[in-house]
Amino acid sequence: MLPWRTAPLVLWDGDAPSLAQARAVLSAQGVRVRRRRGRIPKRAGLLLLAAGPDLPQRLGGLRSALATRRWPLRVVVLREPGAAAGEPDDVTDFATGTELPPGVLRLEWMDPLRTAARVMFGRWPLHRSMDPPAGQVAHLLIAGFGPFAQASLLHALRVGQYADEPPLVTLAAETPERWRDWIAAHHPRASACARLRYTALPTPDCRGTPPVTMIVICDAGADAALSLARALASQAAEQGASPLVALATEDAWPKGRLADWDGQLVPLQPLHIAYSREVLLEGRDDALAEVIHEHYRDTSAAQGRDPAAAPSGRPWPQLATSYKDANRHQADHLWAKLAVTDCRAVPEELVESFAFAPPEVERLAIIEHRRWAVERWLDGWTYGPERDNARKRHPQLIPYSELSDAMQDLDRFAVRLVPALLARSGLGVVRRLIVGVRSDGLPAPQGPSRRATRAVLGRLAARYPDRGMTLAVNLTDPPARLVAAAAAVRHGAAVFVLLPGPLPSLLSAQSTAHRLGMLRLLAIAERRIQLRDQAALKSWLGRRAEILLALGEEAASPSPDTHLPAKQVRLSPAGDARWNFAY
Repeated sequence: MLPWRTAPLVLWDGDAPSLAQARAVLSAQGVRVRRRRGRIPKRAGLLLLAAGPDLPQRLGGLRSALATRRWPLRVVVLREPGAAAGEPDDVTDFATGTELPPGVLRLEWMDPLRTAARVMFGRWPLHRSMDPPAGQVAHLLIAGFGPFAQASLLHALRVGQYADEPPLVTLAAETPERWRDWIAAHHPRASACARLRYTALPTPDCRGTPPVTMIVICDAGADAALSLARALASQAAEQGASPLVALATEDAWPKGRLADWDGQLVPLQPLHIAYSREVLLEGRDDALAEVIHEHYRDTSAAQGRDPAAAPSGRPWPQLATSYKDANRHQADHLWAKLAVTDCRAVPEELVESFAFAPPEVERLAIIEHRRWAVERWLDGWTYGPERDNARKRHPQLIPYSELSDAMQDLDRFAVRLVPALLARSGLGVVRRLIVGVRSDGLPAPQGPSRRATRAVLGRLAARYPDRGMTLAVNLTDPPARLVAAAAAVRHGAAVFVLLPGPLPSLLSAQSTAHRLGMLRLLAIAERRIQLRDQAALKSWLGRRAEILLALGEEAASPSPDTHLPAKQVRLSPAGDARWNFAY
């Protein structure tokens, strides 16, 4: 908990349930929260209000309280979870029409469940359990029907575009028709955004589909969610899949030990995420979206136009929620673009320059056009030969291949802009250097020494300073796991865990010590990639790894049809490295 003198002060005004829960979450995180009574103290940085019939009156009182204020204040209006969408005109008018000193007021409208869905897919993206460059397909299964399930679906459709082909989403509920009716009533173009499947709980039918890569269980109590999660994970294992399973419920989850984890279940509380200090006070999830918007304003000014003359160009604090959301969704999809091109974001000082290659630009432009189209489809837009904002018709809602060269160039420009946008956020882009690691069947005690391993990793880091080292290891390979853990600690390397079978069977076959080592690596892994068996794992290493680090004096002779990386390093138990390529 933060000391009293350094903890921020948050004020609240009203008696809505959302305010009570936000107060409880912030207080538990060491934030001072007090009811607003008259004047607003100088040290107050955030004021929480709730949407409701009395909001205009509270905003009116706030106007007079801010008349003489000279210090910044964020005012966040919380929508009650599950309430109808939409931003009241009085909130927008207050944000744009109040004459206050510049920088004093930042008024925001927040839907906590939509915010929680954004954060969830930011921490656990759809590509966390798949490998887009290898052709694996995102398959999301949403179990349950309710406000958070709906918010999860919509955000997944926006950020889950990894190819010209749509992702696969299975919607499971006790009454699947509820999903069909809701989509038909609110988002009839959702079927253009993804391949939607409807199935019944508790035994959803996923036969004949690509492996499920993520499961989100929504709107259920903790006991029911846990029981359903175990059943769904077991069904996925029968198909050879080991998806990450997010259990989204507001019930409290007891703290557990790593040794008791099954490697798949991730409990979370959506409203606790939305009302957290990280989201409400620090605004980390909006930082990149603001950068994108400021770049747009700078570009407009450079072209001789006043950015504030258009509603979409107003400063971020006065920007309507619809425009903020458009910037947020563009920012959220940047990570999918990096995953598709085997790139990684690192601190900017580690990168001199970066640009996507022309084939990458074209591939990402196709995906970017699809992402843009999904945004419009979910907002109710359809194709029309001429743009008609009132009727929501747009002439560019066609496949990328049918666009004019000028329109395609707009998507290419958006792709080329990604490194510059990340740079303005203090991040640089590097291409991954995927280093496959295998022990050639050596037992752990006979693996290479730590000193020899550090030397090899150090030479790789020195040889490829402009690459993002990423170690790909078989989860059941103890010496390879040790190498990956060392690279993560000493060189900041990313880790791709390769699963040559369903995770439950892999874990159950190990001793307690090895099982704990596997769970530790899963906890830090950036990606977990499901493969059918050992043969598929070897094939993946041959196709995807640029360097193969063989932790053994002799490596098995490859079969004629085996694809091997162009560069290989053999590290013997004695510690000497045999390199078949020159530095």
